[in-house]
Amino acid sequence: MDSCITEFPARVELPRGSVVPSAFFARPSDEVGPDLIGKILWRPGIGGGRLTEVEAYLPQDDPACHAACGLTRRNAAMFGPPGSVYVYLSYGVHVLLNLVCDREEVGSAVLVRSFEPLGETQHLRCNRVGNGSATGRWAQVPDSRHDGPRLCCGPGRVGQALGLHLGLNGLPLGEASTLYVIDDGVAPKVHCTERIGISKGDRLLLRFIMSESTYVSRRVQSRGG
Repeated sequence: MDSCITEFPARVELPRGSVVPSAFFARPSDEVGPDLIGKILWRPGIGGGRLTEVEAYLPQDDPACHAACGLTRRNAAMFGPPGSVYVYLSYGVHVLLNLVCDREEVGSAVLVRSFEPLGETQHLRCNRVGNGSATGRWAQVPDSRHDGPRLCCGPGRVGQALGLHLGLNGLPLGEASTLYVIDDGVAPKVHCTERIGISKGDRLLLRFIMSESTYVSRRVQSRGG
């Protein structure tokens, strides 16, 4: 999709904290997932926020994982190096963001489901509305459909708010993809639940949410992490 801004700033400005290195992702996705909760997902020039909900997808014994069918042209990025981006189109509409984990050629990733915005939300709101410019009338019109958790709770809303597109597929986190994961030291309590929105492997406890956060796509019975 087209973002409300047409070019990124020459100087990349990031929130305070340390950029998470690719080595952080070089572990099984069910280990990376809970450690991502509380980290900041950021796209310079657009914004982002603190991760509140993710789901892990495993390379084995996980029928909902795209890697379950083996390497294909569509899922090739999922078999890429850890710390890279796997995006795909869901139902022909939504661009969903996954962060590749484990070792290259394994096929493991974490799906980003929700984040709580930090700082200005002007560009995020504009991308969700899908019209005008970030400084135009669409950014200024109050719209309850894009307030609070409605802004970026749910994987489709995450992709839309951040202005993601399929051209990011396979790129590493950082300058190449204009997507950063940042650790500012926040370490919230994490709960794990069954994954949602899938028909296979839905009993696996591979969904990780920030305890007590309202910025999650759905609340279900959880177990402490």
